[in-house]
Amino acid sequence: MAAEELERWLLGLPLDELCDIDGERVYLRLGSGGAELGLLLISHPSEAQIGEAMRTGFQGALQFEAGLALAPDGGGLVLNRWLEGVEAWGDVAEALEEILNHAALCRAAMAGSGNRNEVMRRAESHVRRMLNRGRS
Repeated sequence: MAAEELERWLLGLPLDELCDIDGERVYLRLGSGGAELGLLLISHPSEAQIGEAMRTGFQGALQFEAGLALAPDGGGLVLNRWLEGVEAWGDVAEALEEILNHAALCRAAMAGSGNRNEVMRRAESHVRRMLNRGRS
């Protein structure tokens, strides 16, 4: 997808509600001086899932500048990031790619040993697709 096409597509996304992007549910919530970019990592997480996410989340937070939070309604575990100066989806292309990659790696790290190899393959495939996006 060319840069102009990507920007037009991003600008068509709604604000303040979950959107499906690359199989992930993401949102952009505008605030004073910027916006929160978020991704629903787990709907209705169990205590065990929250604990595992917290154990694996610190390194990802350092690498991707995003953190874990419970949705205000308590219905989900989200990865989120504050982006200074953001006013629309068109301003977040790079940060969006990063949070999608972060989610793929989080899921791989949190997967049980039986599912870990499959989740890692999907995460690696997602990262490769994102890295190759924009190449002719």
